[in-house]
Amino acid sequence: MVLRKNLLFAGLLSLLVFSRQADCSEGMGISADIFLKRLGYACIRVGNGISNADIASCIQDPDGTVKILECGEKLMIVLTGSEGSKELMSVALLSFADSYGSEKKSVPAQESYENSRFVSICRQMIYSLDSGISEAEADGALKSMGIYGGNMLDGIQRSSLVKGYRCMLKLQPGGMLTMVISRI
Repeated sequence: MVLRKNLLFAGLLSLLVFSRQADCSEGMGISADIFLKRLGYACIRVGNGISNADIASCIQDPDGTVKILECGEKLMIVLTGSEGSKELMSVALLSFADSYGSEKKSVPAQESYENSRFVSICRQMIYSLDSGISEAEADGALKSMGIYGGNMLDGIQRSSLVKGYRCMLKLQPGGMLTMVISRI
């Protein structure tokens, strides 16, 4: 539990630095509430996603600029807003994993339930950006980030541009897999 809190703190800190201090940072053009509604609607397009009921019951709003949505034991979505307005700056899906470098490797990442859920929620987040995003566009973004047909656990940062939004994926130190969406 302490490790998870430390990883959450590190993840939130990196997201805040990433979205607020970049000279080229730009808001996403929508509020966190609108994004969450779109996320709920996009649930019907994916298997194993987050439903409207899950969103309503699990959302946490510790301050006015960051919202946290726990999506299970090892997954959470962090929505970071701007200080002065309600505009969403970035959305991140964090996956708290056991050390991928351990000698056990009992279940390959692509076969685990949590990884399957991670992929589904990544897809759902991409669909939430625009109702016109096709399955082929979502597949292309997931492939270019290494989620499909690649090794998302190698620590290399990969990104894809989807309808003007940058989707980035990277395995962080400590085994935290992060997908961030922003306009940067």
